[in-house]
Parts: sequence; structure tokens; C-alpha cells
Amino acid sequence: MIIRRIDLLLASALACTATFAAAEDPHDQGHGDHADEAAVEKGPNGGRLLRDGDRAVEVTIFERGVPPEFRVFAYSKDRAIAVTDLALAIELRRLGGRIDRFAFSPSGRFLRGDGVVEEPHSFDVVVTLEVEGEKHRWEYESYEGRVILEPEAVRVAEIGVEAAGPAVLETTLRVTGRIEPNEDRMAHMIPRFPGVVKEVRKRLGDPVEKGEVLAVIQSNESLELYELRAQIAGTVIKKHVTPGEFVAEDEDVYVVADLGSVWVDLNVYRQDFQRLKLGQRVLLDAGEGIPPAEGRIDYISPFGAPSTQTMLARVELPNPDGAWRPGLFVTGDVVVEEGEVPVVVKAEALQTFRDWTVVFIRVGNAFEVRPVEIGRRDRGAIEIRSGIEAGQEYATTNSFVLKAELGKAGASHDH
Repeated sequence: MIIRRIDLLLASALACTATFAAAEDPHDQGHGDHADEAAVEKGPNGGRLLRDGDRAVEVTIFERGVPPEFRVFAYSKDRAIAVTDLALAIELRRLGGRIDRFAFSPSGRFLRGDGVVEEPHSFDVVVTLEVEGEKHRWEYESYEGRVILEPEAVRVAEIGVEAAGPAVLETTLRVTGRIEPNEDRMAHMIPRFPGVVKEVRKRLGDPVEKGEVLAVIQSNESLELYELRAQIAGTVIKKHVTPGEFVAEDEDVYVVADLGSVWVDLNVYRQDFQRLKLGQRVLLDAGEGIPPAEGRIDYISPFGAPSTQTMLARVELPNPDGAWRPGLFVTGDVVVEEGEVPVVVKAEALQTFRDWTVVFIRVGNAFEVRPVEIGRRDRGAIEIRSGIEAGQEYATTNSFVLKAELGKAGASHDH
């Protein structure tokens, strides 16, 4: 829906605001002009042929079984010439201002560049050649994975842009569990004397105040009536009494719990036991209709459960509005490690292009793919170990639109 809406708007109101730079087809040996393959003259080795009078050089990027490297062939009057007396240099000007420079030395019948041509192969190229006292210079564009969008087109596409930078990432452990009443804030109501229940005043789920009458019982010995009162304020969570019923003096007839605080009992598998510590933060989610909450582990059981081979870790959670109801299942993310990393991007920024994981950087009106090495993740952010630097602007929300536009432009880059 979003892509279609963008197509319509760009076609009508924003015509010519977007230019898409498709990748070349090197066939392992040479890279051609991404902008217009038909207008690029090819040499016998599949590379771009650059002419100046009788002199010509063929620029290829060779990447069959080796990291991408420049291999340049030289010609005079369309005949191959020895490369031992040639002085060649290539300068790559990348989006964002970075410049890569390559010197060359003879290697058989071609000149080999002295470094790796890093991906993406998207740059403005300057080639200089000196031979027999003559100097030659060529400039051309070779773009891959690049989209040019005017600000209005970015707004229409609702593409978010932020700057990469440092952040504290949290490594979490996903666990499951269940909400239980807080047994430290629970009272069991037991009759003082055995007898017959004459009156029941509170039902299951009723709120009660401390000292409020729950039931009236006639003593079996004295036949006098006495009142069974709540020992704490809370909610009736268990009731085992009806009028006319005989109750013993050691029988729980009511259980009252203060549900203003609950326990969240989490089950941790044995391989993760050593990762848990008292005080670790836990991000809790009880599902739809209950806002997520955060607590800390304040109890780790010294025993494991034989039937499940799990260990119990407990969070005592404030529950002032009663939303966290005992009996419900929950999931929890235990923060087992925290650390600051120098470059972080939002998870929604990651896309795939060819066989890379990429982020679209932005410089001016241009967006271009940058292959990235990712590291740690947390709930919404991802560490970038290489590929972009702190302060670099990149596409976040709707970054998939840029990938889609490259796909429609027929972007490819076969290795």
C-alpha cells in the first residue's frame, strides 16, 4: 500500500524527484557504467574502455576467488601494450566524502591495484595515466545501490532518518512464568472454636478491610456466637464455608490476599541458571490488555524442579490497580548484561541487498546501501561493528521502500 501510494504521487506531483542507480553486471571480471550500460564501451576483458586519442585503458574489477581488486589493461591504437612503463592511479570518491586511492604495479599483462575495492562498488572514479611523457585523465560515475530522493519525496514516502551513535544495549534472556499472590501479604482465617456457620458475609473475590467480619459461627461447646474477622485488608481469594456447615478449629475457611503486590514466578532452564543474579531487571509482559511492567529478581530458588528441570526466579511486582491477576501466564526478558557500544541503529533500518545485510545511509538527497557487520541486539536496537560510523545519517522507518525502489530499477550485481 505504501509503495503503491508513493508510485502514484511521485509519478504525478513529484516527477523527476527520484533517480535510481542500478548495479552493474561484472561477470567476475569487469564493472561497467551503472547509469547507462549501452553507452559504455567495453574492452576485450569485459571492463570499461577509456580512450584519449590513440591511448586507452580498460578498467576491470576482478573478484573471482579473491577480494575485489582493480586490474587495468593498456592499449595503443587498439593494440595491447606492455604495462611495465606505465604510471597509473585511480581515485574513488564515495558518497559521504570518503576517498580511496589506488596505486598500481605490473602483474603480467595487466596493472594490479594495491588494495581491495570495498563494497558497495558505488563511486565517482578518476583515472590518471602517464606514459612516455604523456598524461591522460578520465572521470566517470559508477553507482550501485543508490537512490536519489528530493525532500518532498522522502516526506511522501514517510522515510525516517536518524543519526547512528552510541547507546547502552541490553542482552536479555527470555523466560516464561505465572502471576501468583504474594504469600508474604496473605492471611489464612481459621475459626477459634469448632462450630456451625450461622452467617457468611463475604464471597470469593470480595474486597475486605482489616477487622471486617467474614462469617459468624456458633461455638460447638458454648453455643455462643462469635465473629470471624479479616486479619488484613485485601481480597478474598479462597472460601471454604457455607451457612449451616460445621467447621473445625484447624480448617482454613477464608484466605485473604493483599493483591496490591503480586509475585511473578519465572521458570528458568538449567543451561541459563548461571546467568541469573539477584537484582537483575526483568521486563514483564502479561499479554493484551495489561500494560508491560518492569521489576527486579528478588528471589532465586536454591532448588530445581525435578519434573521440568527448571529453576524458579521471582519478581515481586507492585500491583496498585489490580491489573496483574494471579493465575495469568507471563513472559519476561531478564536483562543479563548491559554495555555501551559506539554505534547503534534501529532494528527497522536493516535490509538485505544482494547477499548483504545493509543500512541505507543518507548524504544530501542520496540514499545508498552500506553493508554492515552487526553485533549485539536488544529490543529495538542493533550494534553495528563495521559499515557505518557514529554520526552518519541513515534511513529508519520505511527503509524497505528504498530497497523496493532499487528492485524496481533492476539493481543487480553478479559475482
